[in-house]
Amino acid sequence: MTWHTSRRNLLRTTGAAAGAVGLSSLAGCMGTIGGGSGVKVGSKQFSEQRVLGSLAYETLSENTDLEISDETGLGGTTQNFEALRSEEIDLYWEYTGTAWLTLPPQHDDPIADPDEIHTEVKQEFEAEHGVTVLEYAPLDNTYVLTANPDWHEETGVDSLSELAAHVNDGNTDLDQVMNAEFSERDDGWSGLVEHYDFDDDAVDDLADNTSTVDDEVVYQVVGEGEADIGMGFNTDPRILQFDLHVFEDDEDFFPAYNAVPLVREELLEESPEIEDVLNELTPLLDTDTIREMNNEVANEDRNPQNVASEFLEDEGLI
Repeated sequence: MTWHTSRRNLLRTTGAAAGAVGLSSLAGCMGTIGGGSGVKVGSKQFSEQRVLGSLAYETLSENTDLEISDETGLGGTTQNFEALRSEEIDLYWEYTGTAWLTLPPQHDDPIADPDEIHTEVKQEFEAEHGVTVLEYAPLDNTYVLTANPDWHEETGVDSLSELAAHVNDGNTDLDQVMNAEFSERDDGWSGLVEHYDFDDDAVDDLADNTSTVDDEVVYQVVGEGEADIGMGFNTDPRILQFDLHVFEDDEDFFPAYNAVPLVREELLEESPEIEDVLNELTPLLDTDTIREMNNEVANEDRNPQNVASEFLEDEGLI
């Protein structure tokens, strides 16, 4: 499974592509999009995005009189956003952090507060792109630190501030794994230890027990006890697969990556019921809920549309 690696790589490569050649230069790629009619629902290609796209497709199909077309799995961040702006698709789910840090005009300062970043993105996208940013979901696909369940049970360390206190008390013999990008990012390990006041000497000691691995295996390494602590992404289903503990970010360090529907403004003017239907769905999508649906798709090999339909039926939305 490569879906989270793809998402994070896109955060880096999309911005560079946009700055170098401009998003409009990708318009020629849009010929790969299907020829469906009606309201076209797009998504990125990893499991969570296919689930989110299927949720939108199914609930709009059942709760409006509009013809809804399935364009889920369209491509990456850039392709979906450019398809939206060029009216090749009509809506897709983005992440507030991705919109703020990666899409034009791009910003360098991460924002941890979900309301603040949503407000900033909403104002900017509606003013500059003709794209309406709807209400955001509680699910937050941000960075997290995870722990082996046995280590967590033994230490009782639940939050990042407790982890800092634990390490600062001299417990620096724990083994860590993370990918190279996280170890160096200001919104990753280097920023986290400063934000949570880890002692410099403790950080140096931890470095001796820190290994850099690909994030495709980091969950397994922690889950099987080859390391005590590892980085991760909050909605990744492998957190469930390996029963990992997720440390509470109790001092709000990590940037917010809440999922939010982006919809063409002209479409909403013509069909305002789309906003009502999606805003009824969005508050139900918290981190635990989407993580479980991701698990069904990624680890149990279920069809995203079936998973989405069952959830909507259980919630009484279809």
